[in-house]
Amino acid sequence: SNGHTYLPEDKLKEYASRLLGVGIESLNDALVSLLFDNEVCMEKGDGVNNIYLSSLHLAENGVCKRLLELSSVVFRSDISDFDLKIERLQAEEGITLAEMQKIAIREALVNGLLVITGGPGTGKTTIIKSIIKLLDKEGYSIVLAAPTGRAAKRMSEATGFEAKTIHRLLEIGYIGTDNELVFQRNENNPLDADVIIIDEMSMVDILLMYHLLKAVPHGARLILVGDVNQLPSVGAGNVLKDIISSGVIQTVRLTEIYRQAEESMIIVNAHRINRGEPPLLNAGGKDFFFIQRNSLESIVKTVVELCSKRLPDTYGYDPMKHIQVLTPMRKGPAGVLNLNVELQKALNPAGKNKAEKSFRDFVMREGDRVMQIRNNYSLRWRKINSDIEEGMGVFNGDTGIIHEIDVDEHRLTVLFDDDKAVDYDLAALDEIEPAYAITIHKSQGSEFPVIVLPVFPGPQILLTRNLLYTAVTRAKDLVVIVGMEDILFYMVSNERETLRYSSLSSKLGSYFSKLEGLLCR
Repeated sequence: SNGHTYLPEDKLKEYASRLLGVGIESLNDALVSLLFDNEVCMEKGDGVNNIYLSSLHLAENGVCKRLLELSSVVFRSDISDFDLKIERLQAEEGITLAEMQKIAIREALVNGLLVITGGPGTGKTTIIKSIIKLLDKEGYSIVLAAPTGRAAKRMSEATGFEAKTIHRLLEIGYIGTDNELVFQRNENNPLDADVIIIDEMSMVDILLMYHLLKAVPHGARLILVGDVNQLPSVGAGNVLKDIISSGVIQTVRLTEIYRQAEESMIIVNAHRINRGEPPLLNAGGKDFFFIQRNSLESIVKTVVELCSKRLPDTYGYDPMKHIQVLTPMRKGPAGVLNLNVELQKALNPAGKNKAEKSFRDFVMREGDRVMQIRNNYSLRWRKINSDIEEGMGVFNGDTGIIHEIDVDEHRLTVLFDDDKAVDYDLAALDEIEPAYAITIHKSQGSEFPVIVLPVFPGPQILLTRNLLYTAVTRAKDLVVIVGMEDILFYMVSNERETLRYSSLSSKLGSYFSKLEGLLCR
């Protein structure tokens, strides 16, 4: 649950002993039994025994092998007349590419595998669009994907080309009499594509990466795009960071902020935060504001006022569509649970004509904003106002509004942002949560017009620089931070990251060295 792909044997025994309340000695037999049954496997690393779940060990080794195979492919023919192609592209699109952008495009044309990493405003989207235009002209078939529905939607809007979730790209579905959930695209049925571009790579865990790489056909290009400074994936591994830190996979790092982006205090401050510099507060820009509040009570009150009155009245933002409250934690007065109760009171109070249903500690009400909190591939949806278009699958992070609660039929209907209507059984509402406020972790891969961010004291591990950076970079038009300046500045200075045990980086390095050794003989 902490994102490890393995644990050193002594750490595993220490954690298991504490969790189970048994002595470390008594765990030896259990470990031997698990090893014998191939549930786990052991590998030597830095003089210690590392214990992996067998599925994660297989995935990590498989990812390593396939990445090195892809990185060994070179396409020399595609850079003939490169400068001429770039000149023509710039004229057609009315753009001027910076030198680093040209380098990234050239590397994408040459290499079987390329990583492009950079923060907001560094031109990643322009590069992706340019790569697509050039390779499309050459007759290559191109597919785009991202880890979540929201990230795929953003990718589509930014590039003008269709993007799918990685799960959809790999055609996840139920097959056989056991109704087993599998990816139907794999090494035996690879993707019909010459070029595969994946965005928001920081969110991709080791298992999803393994399934993706199995479906990449031989001779195809794979381009991985992301911001390595975002939070790592929820699932096991630290794939993007490990690939880059290995030093053996061709990587282009984008650091220059382009002209239009320089005018945005959101982007300027995101980069300042990433460098460990305090953000410029109320510096005259129109898109980044800080409101000092010195108590949790006043923070909550101000957040509610901003969402229900000040931002809608001043800027015309619709709190149900445009404003998202992000908070570092779930509990406490300014945590997700309480903020959702307070925001519901202000934005969607009880009314005679609004049906509602109590579920756990929250009253779900018609008109509430909600979020799907886990992938459900068997959940049926239908397009509203259409009897024809329907399908299956609602994904973690999808948000919508409760359209109807029918107590007699035991049904709650959510209309999601993409006009998909989904029915939930009133007895099983554990897949949706209120979403006036969500955790910063839940916001990964999403973008919202307005972010309201309360900052207040809490555990050090939830007041980190990359958590703050992730929150600020979710905003498209406006960031409003509410709370205590000293806590905000502490977050900027707190470089602490949760330790993740993963060995992809070291394996890529050692496998690459062995390959080089063989080639040099």
